[in-house]
Amino acid sequence: MKVADLMLSDYATVNDKGKYTLVGAGFTEILTKKVPFRYPLMFIFIRLRITSKDIGRNRIRVQIVGEKGAIFKADINIDIAKNHTGVRFIPIPTQISNLRFPNVGSYDIEVCINGELKECQSLRIILKNN
Repeated sequence: MKVADLMLSDYATVNDKGKYTLVGAGFTEILTKKVPFRYPLMFIFIRLRITSKDIGRNRIRVQIVGEKGAIFKADINIDIAKNHTGVRFIPIPTQISNLRFPNVGSYDIEVCINGELKECQSLRIILKNN
């Protein structure tokens, strides 16, 4: 199992056919006038690449980690059927409301699959001077 896509967006949704919609996707910086602050709504969008090697239960952990530890964690279990063949993509939008950022600086968005870090992206919180 591999992470094909990882990005932040203002909104993300997936329909019953696996088609996804992203709005305001791809930001890597947030400007703020003060810290700590709460970001009202964001989505972490992940698209996983699945093959027959991934049959069985797979545990996905998504977290946002700052210099003092994780400020967000979500665990997702994905079961891949025994009869799975070929390559398939699974989109996963994760909604986060009112996330508190305690400090300016860099935060890592990490995706671990079965305990192994597979993808990491940075998010910078920048203090805006008026």
